[in-house]
Amino acid sequence: MRIAILGTGCMASGLGKGWLNAGHFVAFGSRQPETKTDFQAEVGADSRVYGFEGAITAGEVVVIAVPYAEVAPLAQKHADLLRNKIVVDITNPFASQPSDGRAGAELTADAIGEGARVLAAFKGNFSGTLLDPVDHTGEPRDVLFAGDDAQAKQVLSGLIGDLGFRPVDCGPLRSAVMLDLSVPMLIEMDGRLNGRQHSSSFRFSYPDG
Repeated sequence: MRIAILGTGCMASGLGKGWLNAGHFVAFGSRQPETKTDFQAEVGADSRVYGFEGAITAGEVVVIAVPYAEVAPLAQKHADLLRNKIVVDITNPFASQPSDGRAGAELTADAIGEGARVLAAFKGNFSGTLLDPVDHTGEPRDVLFAGDDAQAKQVLSGLIGDLGFRPVDCGPLRSAVMLDLSVPMLIEMDGRLNGRQHSSSFRFSYPDG
């Protein structure tokens, strides 16, 4: 698939490398692509850093990996390009969690407007595990995701699997608020355990085993 990743941080780098290794096309988006020569060298010659508009245009799936405060303005500015594309919001609100009980990704969908196909995913996954999808027990780590579009969820599930992780469907987009709220706890646990249990290595028991 053609994947656009908006952002050039650790999460963007890890996801991009993983999908490039799986054979996907990856375009990164940056506000100042001309300054990202070191990042370009890190992720490899098989990808390219564009401006946000160029990256969105190049992608069938768009992953938003910029700081949370920038997400809604970015989504609103490029709403015409994002509309009807699969948009995966991986950002975490932390102290900026919406006070009305909604998930951050729901605000992203609102910013895009009619035709938004927003999913929330990778919120509890640390960048250090993105290229290490199998935990110390030999089992794949989980990636929890939520969304309202069944076809978009199927695509995302496949992309998660391509990274070597186990996709776990947590229900509709409104359920993503629980993913948002769990992240500070996972970070605290990881720090308390001195990194021995990265958040994405926590696995749960599901009805299908």
